[in-house]
Amino acid sequence: MKFYTYLLFFLFTSFGFSQAEETFEQANSAYADDQFAEAIQFYNSILEEGLVSSEVYFNLGNAYFKQNALANAIYHYEKALQYDPADPEIKENLEIAKTQTIDKIADAPESQLNAFIYDVTHIFKLNTWAWVSLVFSVLFGVWMVFYFRSSTAKGKRKNFSIALIFLVLAIGSLLLGRFQNQLQNERSYAIIFENQLPVYGEPNPRSDVNFELNAGTKVSLGSSFREYTEIELSDGSKGWVKRTAFKKL
Repeated sequence: MKFYTYLLFFLFTSFGFSQAEETFEQANSAYADDQFAEAIQFYNSILEEGLVSSEVYFNLGNAYFKQNALANAIYHYEKALQYDPADPEIKENLEIAKTQTIDKIADAPESQLNAFIYDVTHIFKLNTWAWVSLVFSVLFGVWMVFYFRSSTAKGKRKNFSIALIFLVLAIGSLLLGRFQNQLQNERSYAIIFENQLPVYGEPNPRSDVNFELNAGTKVSLGSSFREYTEIELSDGSKGWVKRTAFKKL
């Protein structure tokens, strides 16, 4: 019975991926023909099936950008970066989209150490770090076999040293992947989807308006109270906005 269950699961999964691949090609074809609205529908249908990837989010961002829907373009570029944080093309298109937004928010100064840690942990995707750690772990095991099979003291020292290097690399890769995951989950971010959005000093529309934001601006999310959420900009400015005004990444 279990065999047939696994077989059915495999068949349905394979069929789903096959359909998604076909839909992805249809979306790319529509995009190439400048049918951006149709391409967006195809890409979104893939995401609705739960088949997410940096490629789908990136292409969807491009389609929205072609329609001058900057908030949606930036949102999907940011989603693509979550799945492939080291991709230079995603970063480039995101920066191009940001230059066309109304708000120009300066980043708060960041220490060189924090910037270095971020760059190192984002060399690979999260799942790639896991595979790298697995490969180094396997190599560690292989060289430990060589160590135990060595017949000379010199051979044992050499193989043990190599095995130790692979062990350190395996643990290091695992820690870097874990740290990247912690950085991603440390704070929640969102993209503003409204223009001339008032940012209040308190979660109350009768309170003072600290400043206004416009569509496409990225914010960090804080605590919530009723229909309001506290947000923070990259320059440290804070305030409260309605929850309907942004889309969480």
